[in-house]
Amino acid sequence: MVLLLIEMSRSTAAAVEIAWWIGIVVALIVTVIDVHLLIRVINAARKINGLADRTLPAAVGIVGNTASIAKLGATLEVAAGLIKNAGPIVEVADAIDRKLGALSAHVGGGKR
Repeated sequence: MVLLLIEMSRSTAAAVEIAWWIGIVVALIVTVIDVHLLIRVINAARKINGLADRTLPAAVGIVGNTASIAKLGATLEVAAGLIKNAGPIVEVADAIDRKLGALSAHVGGGKR
């Protein structure tokens, strides 16, 4: 009976040791896969960082070149006011032209 218990104890110990080794091998495989994936992620992050470094100056230039677009609304408002006020100026200029034409006809004998 004691020998049977010792034999069972040995087989149980062997089974535990086999299970332990299987666990170690599986953990090693998972670790190798994880390290490979981590290296790929790090390389992708480095590429993204390099592209961002190349893109940043262009983005700053675009922002600088398009900053004045927002001011075009104010320019349109001013232009509309100028056009609105140009009508009376044209009328006054036409009146002056007519008066000068009449004056030149009167003084110069009709030659203009």
